[in-house]
Amino acid sequence: MNTIWFKRTEIFFVPISLMGWLLLSGAMAYAVYIFIAIDRKSHSVSDTLMNFAFNLLLIVGAYALVAFLTSKKK
Repeated sequence: MNTIWFKRTEIFFVPISLMGWLLLSGAMAYAVYIFIAIDRKSHSVSDTLMNFAFNLLLIVGAYALVAFLTSKKK
């Protein structure tokens, strides 16, 4: 099964199928959920942002890996 979910434009991966859009919206929803969970337990803005940065890096890395593997090859 060789389904193309993303199209690569420069350094970004743009969803072109329903599964790509579902993956993008799921990643964004999970990032918002993680931010709210971290913000609930932190004591300052810098504490929230420092803890969220690593989690966001992992979410973006997982999204980029899936997008790279399911994108159209040039």
